[in-house]
Amino acid sequence: MKITERLLLWLGIAMALYQLSATQYPLQPSVLVQNTHLGFGLALVLLAEFRARRGSWVRGWIILTGATGLFCSIYIQLKYDALIVSQGFPEPVDVVVGVTIILVVLEATRLKWGPVLPALALLSIAYYIFGQYLPAAAAPAETPFSTVVSNLAIGLFSGLYGQFMAISANFVFLFMVFGGLLESMDGNRSFVEIGKIISRYVPGGAALTAVVSSSLMGTVTGAAVANVAITGTYTIPIMKKEGYTPQTAAAVEAVASTGGQIVPPVMGSVAFVMAAILSVSYIKIVVAAIIPACLFYFSTFVSIYFKSRRLRINRQDQIADKAVLFWFLPVFLIPTISLTYLLVNFYSVSYAGFFAIVSLVIVRILLSLLGWGLAGKSGVGGANRSTLVGEVFPLIPKLGAGLSKGALAGAGIAVVIGTVGLLAESIIATGAAVPLGTAVEAIAGDSTFITLLLTGVMCIILGAGIPTVGAYVLVSAIAAPIVIGHGIDPFAANFFILYFAILSAVTPPVAAAALAASAIASSGYLKTAWEATLISIMLYVLPFLFIYDRALIAQNIPSAAYLGVVILKVLAGTVLISAATHGYFLTGLRMAERALFALAGMAFVLDVAQPGTVYLVIGLGLAGVGGTVQYFRFVRSASAT
Repeated sequence: MKITERLLLWLGIAMALYQLSATQYPLQPSVLVQNTHLGFGLALVLLAEFRARRGSWVRGWIILTGATGLFCSIYIQLKYDALIVSQGFPEPVDVVVGVTIILVVLEATRLKWGPVLPALALLSIAYYIFGQYLPAAAAPAETPFSTVVSNLAIGLFSGLYGQFMAISANFVFLFMVFGGLLESMDGNRSFVEIGKIISRYVPGGAALTAVVSSSLMGTVTGAAVANVAITGTYTIPIMKKEGYTPQTAAAVEAVASTGGQIVPPVMGSVAFVMAAILSVSYIKIVVAAIIPACLFYFSTFVSIYFKSRRLRINRQDQIADKAVLFWFLPVFLIPTISLTYLLVNFYSVSYAGFFAIVSLVIVRILLSLLGWGLAGKSGVGGANRSTLVGEVFPLIPKLGAGLSKGALAGAGIAVVIGTVGLLAESIIATGAAVPLGTAVEAIAGDSTFITLLLTGVMCIILGAGIPTVGAYVLVSAIAAPIVIGHGIDPFAANFFILYFAILSAVTPPVAAAALAASAIASSGYLKTAWEATLISIMLYVLPFLFIYDRALIAQNIPSAAYLGVVILKVLAGTVLISAATHGYFLTGLRMAERALFALAGMAFVLDVAQPGTVYLVIGLGLAGVGGTVQYFRFVRSASAT
């Protein structure tokens, strides 16, 4: 193992152990925990980039950036008391250190996630510093440069070290470690087998396997692109072998990995962030996410069903490996159940996350000991000595690799959260979101729909290429005030912007998850992104429905019967729109039939947004006509064969 690999491994393990300990014991004041978290994060991200890059100049620059970041972190640790006292009025040396760590965080974010977010942050900081020289209508209040730097970094209670970094250190990081351990200790191996069980009964084959496995893994990884890299390497080749085109196989994987971010109980860690931002309980967020998550699965399954029928792909013949389910499903199931139980019973997120990790490791150890004891005895979970020694028993390397992998994922989140913190503080301090909201209102007028449409597009642009947590935090700071200022409930508004921030991963022209999947599938990037957009078509509609009928996010439900009717309308709209999109219902759809089904589906959707008999009657009538035509065509084609 090369020295860089060893450093990454041991530094990752050290960060994971420190963070796990800090959630249970007061090792340092909260701000210093955040500083250590950021320092570790910068070191890991830059070391990983050093490993990935080539060229002496680039590597030398990364080393210099890393050493500078380390110096700044140590400086803040040592001068903590003095910095607290001088908050808002820092010494000249403190200002230099503050500017330096801001630049280091921006550069680390650029290296890891690309230039868009750091560029936005730099523009907002420049507006904070120099905006006073703009015309009066566009100028923020004048703020001394040293105070700007204090508010952004060295003052330690906002900007880099504000609410978002605390969430990253105390909540999000734990679930990155959980995801890393789940992968390295084989907890995700059962996901494919669960998908096989489903796809034996529903046409769609390997694509349904991909949806299940990638969604389950995506709910804990917190980054669609990373999830594609983890699961796509085995789901995409299977789909291609079964008859799916390369772009369809890649698109299915991208959509499934993206949708996993909205699946409870973890939701890619965003559930905890949203609860903190809205100042509500975690349980309220999870309960609100249940119906949307079910609608996501239904929408994706329906799209894949129609697509597979059009491609003549039938049920999957593979039988689930019961031995894999026996040995590895508990590694995922038991920690997830314990996590949910603790959170439902109002234990803190850090407490629940810590013990979910502990329970994962304990379950894996117990299964290994059980497997060792049963090795050579046939008939017990498919156990035999060769498989157990090769796959179940070697735990120490798996544990270390899982801690390090989770820490590296958490480090990536830490640096992007730092940049988002800088951007958010600049926007809040200068009131920069107000002109943006005014511009949206000027275009939209009194139309709530146009306001939502413009905000959705803004969220897709702002969230492009950023992991789920960072994308949500960013758009919540910029876009949420616009929607809420239009009189929309904050709870519904945050779900709206979350969905569109997540959808940036599959929406052209960036579509980072589709890009990663297309690389694995050797398919055209834009074709893959377009296919992913079509598969997830209803996911673009659902956020609007959350606004118009909050019963879908468990708010303002008059009765169970009312909720049931609303869900049925959404399901009907989903089936009809998906059929029109993919050109298949009972048999292939002609152009006129596709138009009928699309109009019928939109009528059901409009009836949810604006309840009344008109849209419902139109939807039922058009669906009835289209369904009747399809039925007779299906009967004729069946009799002809």
